[in-house]
Amino acid sequence: MKLDRRSTLWPRILAGALASAATSAALASSHREAPFITTRPKVDGSDFYMFNSYEPGRGGFVTLVANYQPLQEPQAGPNYFTMDPNALYEIHIDNNGDGVEDLTFQFRFNTVTAPTIDQEPS
Repeated sequence: MKLDRRSTLWPRILAGALASAATSAALASSHREAPFITTRPKVDGSDFYMFNSYEPGRGGFVTLVANYQPLQEPQAGPNYFTMDPNALYEIHIDNNGDGVEDLTFQFRFNTVTAPTIDQEPS
């Protein structure tokens, strides 16, 4: 069926598409609205993924991927947030479903600034 812009179906289709887009946006992750995170954006843990490794020879391994400091667009660089050197980042894994972590990964970060072309290493 060919739709003409003068068709009475056109406004309904457009309204449905807009409603669908609004619903999709509402299902996306939202960050920085929590009171604590607005004061400490460097520790904002946004996404976490865990999946069976698919690399050859690593079938019994699990890959963990954690994302911190969301909403940093590439065009906003080069001045991105750095990881907080005073923070302890943790990932707790419960292997048996009892609500108690069986494995904990802890991370601390520091920022090392590489010399620019005009600077000599010290």
